[in-house]
Amino acid sequence: MSTSYRVDWKPAMLVSLSLNIVMGCAVVYMANIPDSIKHVYHSVVVDRTNDITLDDSSVAHEMVSAGVLLPSVAIAQAKIESNMGKSRLGREAKNLFGIKYHKCEHVSGSDGAYAKYDRYADCIRCYAHIQDRYLKSIDGSYAEAGNYVENIRKFK
Repeated sequence: MSTSYRVDWKPAMLVSLSLNIVMGCAVVYMANIPDSIKHVYHSVVVDRTNDITLDDSSVAHEMVSAGVLLPSVAIAQAKIESNMGKSRLGREAKNLFGIKYHKCEHVSGSDGAYAKYDRYADCIRCYAHIQDRYLKSIDGSYAEAGNYVENIRKFK
């Protein structure tokens, strides 16, 4: 006995399916183009609102371009801290990491004790800046080896 399923295609579903097919083709295509062009291509296809989409690929791409060390660990932190932007702080303040309020070029204001950002990309840039400051402070103090951070950076 065979079972058949009827799918009631709504216009929004067709658009979503079409976009998924196009984006899937774009991912395959992107594997074959030089790195120097990928950033520009990615910005045109994904970054229509001048911000990133909250999926692992887009977040990782932004982290790499911001200089975040070990982006897979940072993505895990974003998932823990903000449920990858689904928490109230993640949605309303675009704060993916639970970063406390401080004054820097990336922070646009405060949400209680936490930093508020205009874009998720700004939050990631701020994270990269904080990470860089932290790593600079551990060379020679936390780790006896003076080139500790340099060795960590080799594992990108």
